[in-house]
Amino acid sequence: MRMVHLGVLLLLAGTHAIAITITIEGGDLANQEIFTNTKVDALEGSLPPLHNLTSSCSCDKLLLSSLGPAAIFQPKVMGIYTRSYTSYNQHHSYRQNYGADYRLYQLSSGWLVGDKRGANTGYVHNPDTSQTCPYLIQSGWLYYNSVYGVWYPDTTLVLRCIQ
Repeated sequence: MRMVHLGVLLLLAGTHAIAITITIEGGDLANQEIFTNTKVDALEGSLPPLHNLTSSCSCDKLLLSSLGPAAIFQPKVMGIYTRSYTSYNQHHSYRQNYGADYRLYQLSSGWLVGDKRGANTGYVHNPDTSQTCPYLIQSGWLYYNSVYGVWYPDTTLVLRCIQ
């Protein structure tokens, strides 16, 4: 019985990689030449650039979005935020492009989306104070559930640079 090696599927998850070999045994496909003189020396790429935390944030437009409960409980704060001309707490601040004019700014307790820049109440929060640019925060975003008066995590709630 002839076995044909179809290829390797490489799955990346965080810092781990899993390689899965795909092989077909027998049948019509195994009797055909599928690959001829195909060689892959390496599947590699250069490391992503390191961000200098002391430099200014280069992104002018951010997208706040969620596929989870934050989109249900705080739909008005989702959307595009543009960098303001003025900073707050020696960090960039951002302003929503439409709607109720929400602000994204950093307090000593982390990043917050609220009604007024500098207020310590809001709708979306991340307690990570190690990042000077909010779009570099990979996880830990919380939304305020006004029904229960409690902050809840939403793993689908993300803030991304779009320009």
